[in-house]
Amino acid sequence: MIVVNYSSSQYYRAQDRLIKSIGPNHSSLVSVISMFPLRDLPLGCPPHGESPYEFKVHCINQAKAVDPIVLWADSSMYCVGDLSKIEDIIRQEGFFGQEAGHYVGDWCNDHTRAYFNLTEEENKIPMFSAGLLGLNMDMPIAKSFMEQWEASAKAGCFKGDWSNHRHDMTCASIIAHRLGFKLQRGGSMMAYIGPGYSTPEPGVVFYCQGML
Repeated sequence: MIVVNYSSSQYYRAQDRLIKSIGPNHSSLVSVISMFPLRDLPLGCPPHGESPYEFKVHCINQAKAVDPIVLWADSSMYCVGDLSKIEDIIRQEGFFGQEAGHYVGDWCNDHTRAYFNLTEEENKIPMFSAGLLGLNMDMPIAKSFMEQWEASAKAGCFKGDWSNHRHDMTCASIIAHRLGFKLQRGGSMMAYIGPGYSTPEPGVVFYCQGML
């Protein structure tokens, strides 16, 4: 499995923390787990301000050429547990995502709603934390996810105001739901830490925390 991340200059320290947390010592029965850190936008990727978080699509597409088992991790993430637990889920199910505790209808702008022909019932689609996303690109269902996610980005669905839209996360959650992907329970694999957050569960694999 390969863990991919892109960071611009203000997040280099966080990316370094992520790289160090993965280190050379994480491995499973079937693979060595390594990092694929990027500090330059892939060719053809629009700036973040133009299409927020579209860089994730382009970075995953680069990383899959190195290893078909890909885990995207935001710079706010760092590994604290057994990474093979997430790898096993990706290998077996084709997808890894953890519940975010929000619903698509609360974070979907009108353009994206129209693009996906979102129904009233689909407003209740649970969102997942797109800051930690795993795909097994050897599986057709994961390839379908990536094709649809990239198409939604090109259609302008990653664009929008942060006050009512969650860009890549909204689109990914709709597509994952329609493909029947199973989400991991919130807090089971990744935990937010810091003031105001509860104590992480035993056995979590990643902490999510901005750089101090």
